[in-house]
Amino acid sequence: MNLKILLFAASLALVGQGPLAARTWTSADGSQTFEGELRALSERTKTVTVLMEGGKLRTFAIRLLSETDRNFLKTEGHKILLAASAGEGADDDLQDHKISKNLAKEGVLSKIEGESFAGHKLTKTPDYYIVYFSASW
Repeated sequence: MNLKILLFAASLALVGQGPLAARTWTSADGSQTFEGELRALSERTKTVTVLMEGGKLRTFAIRLLSETDRNFLKTEGHKILLAASAGEGADDDLQDHKISKNLAKEGVLSKIEGESFAGHKLTKTPDYYIVYFSASW
């Protein structure tokens, strides 16, 4: 079987997987709210990146958020991002499975974020794999 097809199918299985949870964000003046998942936080540029409900990534200044959201970012933001990048709760047996071991290598998998592909690192053994086979006669 073609390895590229297997890797593509595995990446599709991982699209919805992730430890980050959506939350309701509020504008600084309290007039607008939106749902989204925290994806990045930069204290240097004072920006936050959020994955919106429609699948688009938006980056904007932290000062545009409510005081409650700014406090959330100060106290919980880095913890959430660190847990996501470290694969908190990752299975110890990831390297014991032949397929997982190969998929866990850096640069092998991609996932869809918004309208583009982004690198993805396997941090736990998937519950299932999707295998796609195609043949032409």
